[in-house]
Amino acid sequence: MDVELYFYIEDLALTVAQRNTLVGQLKTIGLRDVDPNPRNRNHWRVRADNKAVIFEGWFDDSQLTAVNLRARLAAIFGVATSSITYATTQSAYGPYMTYTYNAAARARVGVFGGPFATYPESQAAALAYLDANRAAWDIL
Repeated sequence: MDVELYFYIEDLALTVAQRNTLVGQLKTIGLRDVDPNPRNRNHWRVRADNKAVIFEGWFDDSQLTAVNLRARLAAIFGVATSSITYATTQSAYGPYMTYTYNAAARARVGVFGGPFATYPESQAAALAYLDANRAAWDIL
């Protein structure tokens, strides 16, 4: 199903090459990247330390499932999908999954407002998150 929302990826222990590959792949999953209205295109903001990215746009919600993202990480790491585990946690901004490989948390992916949030709900959660983390995101 097509959804318009905000989500994020955070590098917890990826190599620069792994992070760049994952972010590069996520930049391509927007469903309306040729829309004449730029607001509908997949766009993103990178955290000041380059270790996290927030995406906004229209997406196929199956691209953002825990299982699909685990498969992407397995491909990037070049390991079996079964060797990557994940745990889902609920935060004030929505659920997030922490992906672990070899007993180390490697990446976190969260959907602002949750996968069933409306666009305004997702936007409000993303803005609340940014407001609470102004320094990390270099917001005055």
